[in-house]
Amino acid sequence: MIWVLGLLVFVVAVGGLAVVVIVQVSRALRTGLRSVADQARSGSRQYALGSAGEAARLRRDLTRSQQSVRTALAAARAAQSPVGEVPALLRRLEPAVTSVAAELQMVEAMRDPQRRALALDGPRSRARALITAADDLTAGLVAASAAGAADLSLLQAECAMEVEVLKAAGGHDGLAR
Repeated sequence: MIWVLGLLVFVVAVGGLAVVVIVQVSRALRTGLRSVADQARSGSRQYALGSAGEAARLRRDLTRSQQSVRTALAAARAAQSPVGEVPALLRRLEPAVTSVAAELQMVEAMRDPQRRALALDGPRSRARALITAADDLTAGLVAASAAGAADLSLLQAECAMEVEVLKAAGGHDGLAR
């Protein structure tokens, strides 16, 4: 009799857990679908004329500039190029980008074109400043990486000299016979 009661408790617990999992998955799917729908709407607005289209384009450019800094920073680290204060600046840039992108999204959502155009002025200037800052950081990382290119010509010359030494030591032109 006790094993039946234990089995019943187990079945109820598993059933309750299944309900919790189903609710969580359902919420995640709904949130994900809303996010995809928001991205699609914003993507189509990028090609629209007027302030809604401009807000969408600024938001896209802001996100792309931020991603460019992340990508350039990862590449610079992988190449062991100097990165300076870029990681710290990127950490400061990211919340500012998120904030301005949210402002632009709110402006996009405004229905009245005149009010939307007026409301776009502040976020527009902040977005442009952040885009410029992010692009400058990316350009700085590229410039720092290019500074190491001078070492390549020296390496190339040393390799050519070594090839000549090996050819002379071997007494042949290096071709397999």
